[in-house]
Amino acid sequence: MKQLPLLEKDAVQDQACKEKWESYPFDLALFHGWAHAPDAFVTYTSFNRTVWTDQEGGMPLLLKELAVVHTGVLCKSSYEWGNHGAGFVRRGGTQEKVDALVAGECQSDLFDATEKLVLQYTTEMVVDSRPTEDTLTAMADVFTSKQIMQLTFAIGAYILNSLTANLCGLEIGDDKKYNQNKEIHK
Repeated sequence: MKQLPLLEKDAVQDQACKEKWESYPFDLALFHGWAHAPDAFVTYTSFNRTVWTDQEGGMPLLLKELAVVHTGVLCKSSYEWGNHGAGFVRRGGTQEKVDALVAGECQSDLFDATEKLVLQYTTEMVVDSRPTEDTLTAMADVFTSKQIMQLTFAIGAYILNSLTANLCGLEIGDDKKYNQNKEIHK
């Protein structure tokens, strides 16, 4: 078996999963993979939504998007870096920065010092599962503990999302199949 198959919505028997799935104004290809585990689908999609909740004093969403794009690149998931690259641009980032991340150029002069720090933190969290003392100290000089934890949740969520996308063979653009005539905004 090369990959897990994607389930169609009408094949899902679990009522809570169906209701949660229907609560979204869009349909992600990733949902068709998550649906293999209905209980996790319900709980995890609720958690995943909290990553994108804009909170007073929280980690800025643009920086979360930057970290998520980089996480997708590090996890070799074009599905995730593609979707969130578009989200990064919608939130005020640039396509040039997305392209730099995809090319592995996270120290490019395109990024300011704060963005480079977020990218360094993301790299260390994804590759080594913890930041170095220097990186964490630098993060604490710029961000609150709440912001650092929110960024960590975003990175962790998108490691899992990337793993699932890769397990199901998802690639950049696969959401279009499920969202014809709909604009996807996550």
